[in-house]
Amino acid sequence: MRLRTIPLLLVVVAAVAAVGAWSDHLKIETTAPPVVAATKPWDAIVKVTRRGRGIDGYNAVVTITGPRGTQQLRAKELGGGVYRFEVKLSGGGFYTYTVLVGDRIAGHGTVYSVPQ
Repeated sequence: MRLRTIPLLLVVVAAVAAVGAWSDHLKIETTAPPVVAATKPWDAIVKVTRRGRGIDGYNAVVTITGPRGTQQLRAKELGGGVYRFEVKLSGGGFYTYTVLVGDRIAGHGTVYSVPQ
């Protein structure tokens, strides 16, 4: 009887562990304005949470491609799982951006820099 319950117990424990690992994922929110004046910096905020708690220690990078080429910038960690990008888009025109947090794409889009 004992030999039958041990494999059943192992299956139950493995199923609980799999469900727990599947539901325990990061939630990443990106907030970035779609339009910015060329004289002001473009600020993007990224918030990384797990089960409602901020997660620190991630490498957040934004890649911006525009009329003046491509540049990559690291985010400044503000604490509590919040990261901030501050980029000067001085040329005016349309820019595309991709935000990477760790090895995941957290957000992407287009921002328009209004020329002077």
